[in-house]
Amino acid sequence: MNNRNMVIFVVASILMLVGYNYAMNKFYPPKPVPPVVKMAQTANPAPAAPAMPVPSAATAAIPAAGAVDPQARFTLKTSALGLTWRKQDGALVQVEWKDGTPFLPEARKDKDGHEVSLDFPGLGSAFQTRFEGEPVVTSVEGGRNVVFTSTQGDRLTYLVPDKGHVVEMRWSSPRGAGLNLLPMPSNLLNVHSLGRVFTLDAKGVNDVAWTDMMKDPFFSFVGAKRKVLPPASSKLGMDAGVDLSSKGQRAWYFAAIWDASATTVRDAAQGYNLLPDASGNASARLYLGPKQAEELGAFHAPGRPADGKIFQKILDFGFFGLVAQLLFLILRGIHQVVPNWGWSIVLLTLVIRGALWPLNTKTTVQMIRMKELEPHQKALQSKYEKFGNDMAKKAEMQKELMAFYKKNGHNPMGGCLPMVLQMPVFFALWSMLNAVYELRHAPFAFWLKDLSAQDPFYVLPILMGVSMIVQQAMTPSVGDPTQRKMMMVMMPVMFTFFFASTPSGLCLYYLMFNLIGILQTWLVMRSYKPQPVVV
Repeated sequence: MNNRNMVIFVVASILMLVGYNYAMNKFYPPKPVPPVVKMAQTANPAPAAPAMPVPSAATAAIPAAGAVDPQARFTLKTSALGLTWRKQDGALVQVEWKDGTPFLPEARKDKDGHEVSLDFPGLGSAFQTRFEGEPVVTSVEGGRNVVFTSTQGDRLTYLVPDKGHVVEMRWSSPRGAGLNLLPMPSNLLNVHSLGRVFTLDAKGVNDVAWTDMMKDPFFSFVGAKRKVLPPASSKLGMDAGVDLSSKGQRAWYFAAIWDASATTVRDAAQGYNLLPDASGNASARLYLGPKQAEELGAFHAPGRPADGKIFQKILDFGFFGLVAQLLFLILRGIHQVVPNWGWSIVLLTLVIRGALWPLNTKTTVQMIRMKELEPHQKALQSKYEKFGNDMAKKAEMQKELMAFYKKNGHNPMGGCLPMVLQMPVFFALWSMLNAVYELRHAPFAFWLKDLSAQDPFYVLPILMGVSMIVQQAMTPSVGDPTQRKMMMVMMPVMFTFFFASTPSGLCLYYLMFNLIGILQTWLVMRSYKPQPVVV
């Protein structure tokens, strides 16, 4: 199969897979699982408290609902957070960062009236208790206490700091009732735009995407099954931060993490529950903030600094995590000198290009030399054409061709190494831009207000595609001229479409990479002196 057919085959296969997936989702959308408990229709259509889990033998029955409206909410704002609880069960149903970013999805419809998302059930709901009256707010040193109480003696207290984003929770239940720290929603729309749910231990992160648990996998027709909740732990949480402007959210820059006083109980239908100890008490700390290494490292219980490294493990730098972390260390070092993330990326590109300069120079020289050897190579191949598919003759031709290369000091595979080295850097940079909170909403210049988002006017992807065409036109190449022309256009066009939806910081990196490559190619070709061909 020649190169052209291979390219057509790959492109056609990708289009078929994408088309099949689109058609299946459009004509056979996944049916949402109906809620376990259907609430009565009220004037306010907001969803009510989550379905009641089955109480354990150690707990009493749910008391009759008091006077609290199931839809009633209570909100408290600080300099860093806006927290909203459901009064009925004390569940934290929304967290708003100081820049207005909501942590959790809420009921929302599109312009045609179709439901896009539903309310998240809430964090830390007292699922076997119904509170009465308004929560009591009292000022304490460094913050405020928000207290929910019931006539059965249950008491849920949140200590919200005036500064910072770590909330402390204390739970007291003489009846032994539990708290649902992290729920398992019954409808995929309840976790719309959310990423993963995870538990943490000393070995690492156990995580799974909400969609992988609540939606049949693409390969279900060959036996693939839905995933399940990770193993229980005292440390658990979820990615948070809903980007309302994104149709297909790929990055989550915030997290909600519980650090409980005891190991939680995992339940496939309910999620993770925290049960009180023999004295009826339980407690937990709740991190509601950005996924930054320093912030996560500081989220540990007093006297347990080693736990900070455990929480830092939720930072997901992708498959090439070590490379991505190294790149970010370099990028952050540059940013301390040049306080603009865009220019820091430009300088990082210079550093990477500088490190790869000798290899890229060697590649260009190899390609120029290959161009010189091409007439003799074709003559050698023509000599064996009359033997057709005779494998013995083909092997003889390859042997003679390699001997020819050796006599001329040429390695036909020598030009592949720089391209191979580029792949980890490329994917690591992509992961880093999607994982690092510091680059979220980081402006560069002119129209580029957010390097972690795609270019709104597609200027960088188009410039990057043009730079690819220029570089390929300058670079000596061998083979069929028709195929070369086709590849010279097809590849940049494909890359332009591909980069159109990637973070603009990545486009900036690749554009600079190409521009420096054009300069390097011009310098190498200008200084190259033709070498004699040894036949």
